Order: sequence, then structure tokens, then C-alpha cells
Amino acid sequence: MSVRALRAIGEHLLRRSRIVRFAVKQRLRLTDQPTLVVYPGHFTGGRLTLLGRVLEDEGVFGAAHSNSTFRNLYLTFKRYETDEIGGARLQWEGLGQSGEVVSQRDGYFRIEAEGLTMPEGDAPWARIRVTLQKARGYDFAPMSVEARARVVSPKARFAIISDIDDTIIHTGAFKMLRHWRIVTANSPEARLPFPGVSRFYRALCEGAAGAETNPVFYVSSSPWNLADIFERFMALRSIPVGPMLLRSLSSDALGWLLRRHHGHKDRMIDAVMAANPTLPFILIGDSGQKDASVYASAVERHPGRVLAVHIHDVLPAGSPMETVKAALRRIEAAGVPTTLGRTLADAARQAEGAGLIAPGTENAVLAEIAAEEGKPSRFGRFPLIVQP
Repeated sequence: MSVRALRAIGEHLLRRSRIVRFAVKQRLRLTDQPTLVVYPGHFTGGRLTLLGRVLEDEGVFGAAHSNSTFRNLYLTFKRYETDEIGGARLQWEGLGQSGEVVSQRDGYFRIEAEGLTMPEGDAPWARIRVTLQKARGYDFAPMSVEARARVVSPKARFAIISDIDDTIIHTGAFKMLRHWRIVTANSPEARLPFPGVSRFYRALCEGAAGAETNPVFYVSSSPWNLADIFERFMALRSIPVGPMLLRSLSSDALGWLLRRHHGHKDRMIDAVMAANPTLPFILIGDSGQKDASVYASAVERHPGRVLAVHIHDVLPAGSPMETVKAALRRIEAAGVPTTLGRTLADAARQAEGAGLIAPGTENAVLAEIAAEEGKPSRFGRFPLIVQP
């Protein structure tokens, strides 16, 4: 039997077990009240795309920071062991239109609409009100959240596509067991940024329409279960927030555990570029997974659309790098500059030399790196270079 067939059987059994478990919880009146989660979306060319999820509220989202290992392990378990609410009815309103959607079996819902009114001025975000009206088997008053969608300004010179894990935030994703304390940290305060990222990303996003002129899209194989931590982490660390294109555990939990991409990043990169056909892109990733190869393929699929590729080297010293370097050679053969380094200092130097960021940014990034290097944290010294 093929691996694909085994994965399909496993996912079917997982879905059935969730259905049975939910039926038992309802019968025993053990269900929690619903909660509504809406992720940052995007609005380009009059088209709105917004994703959200309806779940039982188990006190995970927005939980206070804790240094307790036991509590973090418990909250991490609850974060991944979600109780989804399918068939929930929702209404949305904004940008001159309104509509209704229904959540799928895994709790996800998608709002897509065309022909919407472009907001006046240069505001980088449009506000969308989403209201959870009702869900079968639950008794609650309608609840609303103010979601937001990134507006791509006509003044944008380029856009950024960035990974998250081990690119802007230290997770040890390539060594999950070794770095389990970081992987299971359940609050943005417990997550570590890489030095220089904040200053460099802010410089990339700054332009004629203000600090968020050039949009950044976060394409990652991390699950949507972590989206709220990522968003709050970016706000806490002054890293520009942007639409996230993450992965659903409901459709491929085994693939995520085995760190398989299954083309997720390729599809998302293609979708972002198709939605922004007039913009060139800067691609930023890390050496811990397959970002260099993914970006090399993207450069080849979209000739002339990529301005530069920057890879953050997070592998232990002495690790084989031939695959990464071979991918970078493919990119450079297409005429696209690349950088590979333990920090983004070289990336800042290249971007400043190309006139993509303001003069003096490289020195500001170096100053931020120097200020943060070696700073103590709850995980020990700051992991500027991940040791074997």
C-alpha cells in the first residue's frame, strides 16, 4: 500500500474519531463555548481574501505568559488538540459589501469577494467585521470580531515573501526534539527573535505611503494553530505584520509532523504572486528546511519577478550545505542576487546597495545585532548561532 493511501486512511480515521468524540461530548454536556478566530487577510485589486476558524474556547488563545513547563505543555496540547465547530453560520461586512459564510467540518471558513471598494487614503489595513451568528448544538449570543485585511498600496515598489520558523523567530523547527522547550512555548513573550530582523523588515516595508507601503506575506509550513502567537510576537517585537499563509493540520497532520512541505509553499508563493501581478518580490527563508530549493523553483517559474533571495543560515556549524548552495547557484544563474549568512547583515547590505532600503539601514541592522547578541533569555544565551 502506498504512502499516500496510508496517509488518506489515517486522516479518515482521525476525522471519524473527532466526530465520535464530539458526539460523546455533546451527550455528556462537556462542550465549551465557541470562539471566533480570524487571521490577517489581504485585499488586492478589489478582491478580498480572509480566513478564519470557529473552535471551542478552551482558554488557549490569549493565555497569559507562563514559565511553568507543565502549563506550557498542557496549553500546547490543547492548542493542537482543537475542537472544531463545523456548520457554524457567520456574517461579514466591510469595504462596501457584506455576505454570509458557513464553517467547514474542520472549523475553517473563507471569505472571498470581488469588486469591493478600495479604502480612501494610504491606510495599510482594511477593517472587516465578522460575526458568528449560530452553531448547531451550542447556545450563545452572537459574537463579533474586527478582522483586518492588508491593502496593497499602488505606491508599493515590491513585496516580501518570508518564512517564519527559524527565519524571523527561533523555533528549532529543524531539531524539534532538541529544542522542545522553545517549540512548546505558548506565548509570544517566550519566543525569541533573531537579531536584526526587526530593523531589516521595517526598512523593507517602508516606502512612499508610510511605514507599511511594501507588503510582507508570511508563507510557512507551520500550522494555523500557531497563527495568534506569530501575530502577537510580530507586534511585540516590532516586526511588520502581514497576511499569513500557513498549513492546516486537519488535512495533513502526518506531513507536518514529518516536516514535509507537500508543495504547500510552492502553491502559496504562486498564489501571492498571481494576486499581485505588477509587483516584484524579495524572498527570505532559512537553511534549516528547504527554503532555498523552494525559492529556486519559484525564481524559475516566475522569471523577472524576484529581486533577491536571502537565506538565514541556522544549521549547526559544520552541517552539510551543498543542497542549499546548489539551490542558490540556480537562483544566481537566473540573474537574481542571493545572500547566505548567520544574520541578515549581508541581506541588508545587498538591499541597501540595490536602493531597496534607506541609506544607513545596514549600520542600523548591525547595531541591533550587536545589542542583542549574547543577551540572556529563559532558554540561555541568545541563539545567534545555533550550536550543535
